[in-house]
Amino acid sequence: MFKRVIAGVVPGFMLGACFFAFGVGAFGQAGAGGKKADAGRNLSDLPDNPQSIAHQNAAKKMAGDDPVLNRVWTFFCTVNDINKPGLDLEGMKVFDNLYALTSSPFQQTTVWAITTPDGIIMIDSGEQGRQQKVLDGFQKLGLDPSKVKYILLGHGHGDHYANSAYFQEKYGTRVATTAADWDMMFPADKPLKQNDDRPHRDLVLKEGQPITLGGETINIIEIPGHTPGSVAFIFNVKEGNTTHVAGMYGGTILGQNRITTDGLKQYLRSVDHYLEAAKKMNVDVEIQNHALFDETPARFEKLKARKPGEPNPFLMPIAKYTNFWGIVSECIEAEISRRPASN
Repeated sequence: MFKRVIAGVVPGFMLGACFFAFGVGAFGQAGAGGKKADAGRNLSDLPDNPQSIAHQNAAKKMAGDDPVLNRVWTFFCTVNDINKPGLDLEGMKVFDNLYALTSSPFQQTTVWAITTPDGIIMIDSGEQGRQQKVLDGFQKLGLDPSKVKYILLGHGHGDHYANSAYFQEKYGTRVATTAADWDMMFPADKPLKQNDDRPHRDLVLKEGQPITLGGETINIIEIPGHTPGSVAFIFNVKEGNTTHVAGMYGGTILGQNRITTDGLKQYLRSVDHYLEAAKKMNVDVEIQNHALFDETPARFEKLKARKPGEPNPFLMPIAKYTNFWGIVSECIEAEISRRPASN
């Protein structure tokens, strides 16, 4: 289905893998030219120029007066502290078969649970030290953690795979990520140790090989950039007799200044690749595993106050969804434009 697109992504994937061979170890170094990045700053401190301003203005035009899209613009096109704690949200039922299990106010790390007749699929497993928060979320939402059959990782960083080892060991849950991110999680000099919070190496995710359980199909889209093997997920959600299509980009770059220019360019190619899939599959629901830039807290409040007949606040028509990621791309283009051509 995506042969033409994949042909253009694979070389960039290798580039992303090379970049991350040193990028993860030096994640605190700014990609903008040797100056150490502020702990939570999202953009470089390089001055704007006509090209960067043009990209910012293009993003602002796409945002219009929409509050969700303006939040995206503010987060990616202006200076923010990505490490500033947000609200410690409570979990919520978002659709009949989709639940948000909030993990941490730090970068609003969010776990998603998809229920099926044959068990539960989790997307990510939460922040380090927040295992009880996730388990409490299961209890409050009436979900049984022993029924979790799969944990699918958006990417292989600790704030997304923490707690998966618990599910693996206690319930026999299968944990899956791409081969590239398994390799990143388990470099040769860091084998699995006792009390390690990394899960045992398990299932391998590949684009074109969906995960299925109880009539639910989770489509895998490879999006290297944030890590060598980041993935997005596209799947059906239900509300009454209506079926919608949810998309979750599992490898969002929050701190652009920490990423090399080649890494940011790879990320832009991956966003384009993902959007081609999202358009083909008619995605109309937007969710995040870092819910700090898409107005998720405000949408939770709207969901709580929702009256019969009102639309679900997580619905997002594909035209708006395309603008959502177009804004992200234009803001990253602005960051690239600030940098010297050699970076």
